[in-house]
Amino acid sequence: MVHAILFDMDGVIVDSMRSHAGAWKQVLGDYGMVLDDIDILKREGMSGRQSVEDIFIERGRPVPDEDEFRLLLQKKNALFERDRISLFPQVVTMLSWIKKRNKPTALVTGSLRRSVAHVMPGGVLSLFDVLITAEDVTNGKPDPEPYVKACMRLGVEPDRALIIENAPMGIRSAKSAGALCYALETTMPGRLLADADRIFRDHESLFEFLKSHLD
Repeated sequence: MVHAILFDMDGVIVDSMRSHAGAWKQVLGDYGMVLDDIDILKREGMSGRQSVEDIFIERGRPVPDEDEFRLLLQKKNALFERDRISLFPQVVTMLSWIKKRNKPTALVTGSLRRSVAHVMPGGVLSLFDVLITAEDVTNGKPDPEPYVKACMRLGVEPDRALIIENAPMGIRSAKSAGALCYALETTMPGRLLADADRIFRDHESLFEFLKSHLD
């Protein structure tokens, strides 16, 4: 039986991944890197620091030191925060429905709290019982730490948790934690999400499934 439901943020609660990808592509373009959206999307769930290190290493480039990375991240955030980010349809209805059934929830993201504040309306954020960001963990996704920590704060065992994800790194994190994981095809096709326990094309189909199976 599912005792708690944990959600990733970008690509699950808010439709933000194209904006993230565009900002990273522009900033890393200053280093002569030509990136496709998939270069960013496949690393979704990692912290910004992890993603940048991974991209530089993949291309045989020296990894930026802490000062350079801080400047790089400032530029990326400035670009990202120009965009207006919206919630996915059905999100508020689904979260409110879950809350009425006394199922605790958590928002678990590889983003910084600054980014959470930018994209999440306060009223929606208040629907979550626990918030875990990149600043709350030592090891980000795909390590299980973010979801394990969220479960600890909720007071549930990971094998009693359902995690909603949309990216391979997040799915790996969820499954490594020992949780049930459903994936949404919001940013990637289902063939790239095959490690999830179930895959849904959109929030409406996910919500319909939860309504018939969660009670």
